[in-house]
Amino acid sequence: MNSHRKGTPSARFTTYIDFEEINDGLTTVGETVPLRPIDVPEETNVDEEKIEPHLLPGEIMIARANNVLKFAPLKANRTGISGTLFVTNFKVSFVTSLPVETKERDMHSRSLQNRFLGVHDVCLSEVDMVNQFSEDSAKKKRLLYNTQMPPRLSGLQLVLKSLRVINFSFKFTPTGEDIRVAQALLHHAFPTSIDHLFLSCGYAPSSPGIPDFCRPADWEHELQRTRCPNWRVSKHNEFFNLCASLPTVLVVPRDLLDAQLEQAAQHFQGTRPPVWCWGTPAGAALVRMAQISPSITDNNDNPVARVPVLALQAASGFLVGRTGWQWAERGLHLALEEGKPSHSRLSVSKSVGSNMKKRKVDEASQQQENRMMGLVHRCHPMRLQPKIFDLDQILPSLKEIQISYIKLRELHTPDDPTQFWEQDRHYFSRLESSRWLSHVSKCLEVAQNAATAILHQNSSVILQDASGCDLSAVISSLVQLLLDPHVRTIRGFHCLIQKEWVALGHPFTKRLGHTRNQVEEQSPVWLLFLDCVYQVSLQHHTALEFTSEYLVALWHAAHCSLHSSFMFNSVSAKYSASDVLQRENPQQPIYLRPVWSWWAENKSIIENEQNGSDEEPLDCKTSAREAFLNVHYIQKLFKSLAISGAVRRISDPLSSAYHTWQHIDCLMGETRQLPYDPATPIVPLQLDGSLRLDTSLSNLRPWLNCFCAWLSEPAMLTLNDSESLLKDSSPASHHWSHIHEMYNTMKDLLSQNLTNGAAQ
Repeated sequence: MNSHRKGTPSARFTTYIDFEEINDGLTTVGETVPLRPIDVPEETNVDEEKIEPHLLPGEIMIARANNVLKFAPLKANRTGISGTLFVTNFKVSFVTSLPVETKERDMHSRSLQNRFLGVHDVCLSEVDMVNQFSEDSAKKKRLLYNTQMPPRLSGLQLVLKSLRVINFSFKFTPTGEDIRVAQALLHHAFPTSIDHLFLSCGYAPSSPGIPDFCRPADWEHELQRTRCPNWRVSKHNEFFNLCASLPTVLVVPRDLLDAQLEQAAQHFQGTRPPVWCWGTPAGAALVRMAQISPSITDNNDNPVARVPVLALQAASGFLVGRTGWQWAERGLHLALEEGKPSHSRLSVSKSVGSNMKKRKVDEASQQQENRMMGLVHRCHPMRLQPKIFDLDQILPSLKEIQISYIKLRELHTPDDPTQFWEQDRHYFSRLESSRWLSHVSKCLEVAQNAATAILHQNSSVILQDASGCDLSAVISSLVQLLLDPHVRTIRGFHCLIQKEWVALGHPFTKRLGHTRNQVEEQSPVWLLFLDCVYQVSLQHHTALEFTSEYLVALWHAAHCSLHSSFMFNSVSAKYSASDVLQRENPQQPIYLRPVWSWWAENKSIIENEQNGSDEEPLDCKTSAREAFLNVHYIQKLFKSLAISGAVRRISDPLSSAYHTWQHIDCLMGETRQLPYDPATPIVPLQLDGSLRLDTSLSNLRPWLNCFCAWLSEPAMLTLNDSESLLKDSSPASHHWSHIHEMYNTMKDLLSQNLTNGAAQ
């Protein structure tokens, strides 16, 4: 898309730059250091005035710098390519006439934003840090949006949220262009509000066939699919008057009136009352809720501390331990009381202060929490007590997750080969000290405990965290992945994310740092969840219809502003941003694109022309789908058909073989735009508890194809490591060739069977 090819590179030139800091330890103070060569292919027959980046509708160019060098990763800034660097209101674009490395092209083809970004493009919202580096010093200086710029920049280093490092040198750039590019980058990559990002490219997205869970019908279909009784759909949040971070419709207990729901919501953080998100036909429900409000003020505006949830739940018949969960022996009648609080709860309330008004207000919040838990209890057909998981007590805090991520980022973004090899020697100890895998292990353990309570004890599960939209989304999603086979398919996984993360209001803007405000609230909860799913895929390699490469693509897509699914704090924030953009551009329709529309788009959606290139456009959709779809899962589907009479049963719409074949045909059919059919009738939930996990740290693996995706391999591996990788790897193309052969054979058999039946 950004490869401006006017001629064929026919020569190479070597520039000499005085890199005194890169001396490999061979010189001493005062010793003369020879100039270091930089091997850069020469661009020939290039008209600089015609070099332009490929712009989307509404995208504008802000600054450019000529004669920029882009260095290859981990090459000590000695090997790179030359070109022109542009900054637009959407991306940083490096335009060159030189060929693209195979590794970069392959990774680009397997991204969900490859139709909007070229191989050398970086979306501005993906930039995590901008550093200034100098050719005569090993030190780096971080540049901020309000940084005073020096008169001259030797180079810029971009550290991306996808754990990638890109270095640009301005050694041969005309004076002033380097500063203009840096200022434009810092201003537009770190906006003050989300609507300042480039969110709409002017193209209407194709319908992905995924419910957005903002309509009553979407939640009603989910209730029908799970057949969970005694819950209803409420439209009381239609204008976000109840809660701004929840969707316009909610699923609440059947016996709860809307007026009672509004009254109860005021006592929870963010006014997020308990809401249903999944359940079973036997009545076990999965419920998410926020903690009760952390503080209440009196007339003197003195804060009142929140009653510790552990003491409250113990007094109410619920007990959540710091390292697990269990039930107190007391009955649930305390939670169902409508009158005065019990003495045990009163004694807890007294501990927060002697002011009677404070105590009454605090007791009111406790009663509302207990009343809502009691309603969840009454929704169960057998009146079984729900299990409460206080995730603030048993899982790491958001700050701890962010600290682990920063250590993880430092470990996987080395600047040069020396740092790489130093970190490589101590890789596992550094990874362990980051505690990232410990957090993954704990999330998997809690999710498995919750799944066990639902599957084997038929208990409803209440997931409670401070905001009701962070770690509760992680655990709720994992529980459904472990128990619901539908969620393990591409379509089901899309629906899960849309429901649990997008509709129920995970604050992506805050947690992923899409704006420069509220830096202290950043925490990659989304990456934590994807890593947990990756660990599930390792232990059950045929269970998921999608691959770990697709999980990587979702993580990278979360930082592209054109994928609206991961840009906003809530559905309400999305609507507000859309309204602002529409008012600012009244003549241009605003289309906010869900990430799922990638599966429905074809190559004609975005212009095929690549900057006037005479090179044929690449259609990478087929290879990307094969990278994203788990070939072992599809082999398992074919295996289920490998019995006598399969062809006859496939022709019977009432047989399971018919539905299996329809599923395979949706995944592999050339005429299908989607890997699923949105018109497929609702399949009732069939619980499957076969995904048992070993959550011990010794059985978890670092997610290298996500964390180390941009490292040069196998160049940075030893010879023995490279040989072992080659021996252990089984090419996916080999598996796919067999799959396509089986698919075509089955189609031929079905066609012959249909012809013979018609003849008879």
